[in-house]
Amino acid sequence: MKEPFSLEELTSGTNLTFMERSLPTVAFAAGRNLGILFQDAVLGNRMTWAAGGFWNTGSQRVGEARDRIADGNGYNLSARVTGLLWYEDGGRRLLHLGLGYSHQSRDKDTANGGVAYRTWPESELTNDSLVDTGNLVTNRAELIDAGLAWVWGAFSLQSEYFHAFTGASQEGHHRFCGVYVQASYFLTGEHRTYNTATGVFSQIKPKNRFDPLKRKWGAWEIALRLSYLDLNDRDIKGGKELNFTAGLNWHLNPNIRLMFNYIRAHVEDRNTSPSIGNGYANIFQARLQFTF
Repeated sequence: MKEPFSLEELTSGTNLTFMERSLPTVAFAAGRNLGILFQDAVLGNRMTWAAGGFWNTGSQRVGEARDRIADGNGYNLSARVTGLLWYEDGGRRLLHLGLGYSHQSRDKDTANGGVAYRTWPESELTNDSLVDTGNLVTNRAELIDAGLAWVWGAFSLQSEYFHAFTGASQEGHHRFCGVYVQASYFLTGEHRTYNTATGVFSQIKPKNRFDPLKRKWGAWEIALRLSYLDLNDRDIKGGKELNFTAGLNWHLNPNIRLMFNYIRAHVEDRNTSPSIGNGYANIFQARLQFTF
């Protein structure tokens, strides 16, 4: 199951505004692990809480399955709480706040001991990570996540800030951070759908399903995102990456959508192996998505 940490991570991949999750979400959120989870919605579904303990079975390498058990190297204690400070018109207007925390204990004596932070450039067309701390041999790490989401009719704004603190390692204590801000707008008047029972966004439902014979064209959404990840601290030079992403989504009906993303990635100050120079990457990708 997914650990209770990060609004973007807990939102299903089929319901994300962009094709891939942001830089800091992939770098810091644990994703799926084996464990036990307790969660509930209270105060008339205006607040949710979740907490659990998990065996860290995820691979240390980006691009590999996160639900493996062969590389288990410790446990995570993760928790999340969300609140709806404002909720009107069935979610057409709302303000969401969320806070997540994860304590990660690691076995330094295993081959995969410690922690590592790395991510794709918001595209899985490549397995290369432009920023990468390498493996930090430590017995623990603490992660915090604070998020906000605002929906005002067809317009929405979402942001999260992440901070990671590592315990003592061969290189000492370290701190890494990341943030993203994204905005979207439905040209056809729809709004993002929010699940009050879980505190995450869910499936978009177009006002008019695509039917050219009736001159109905589905839902059209434009989106922009700015994300930043800093994996440099003291003698660790995992690099800094700043990405700009522009997206266009055509929702033909609740189960079919066509997505276009353009990503402009800028990386600098990375000296970990393999060392890469400062520079830019330009990525264009498209996806035809069917859900059932």
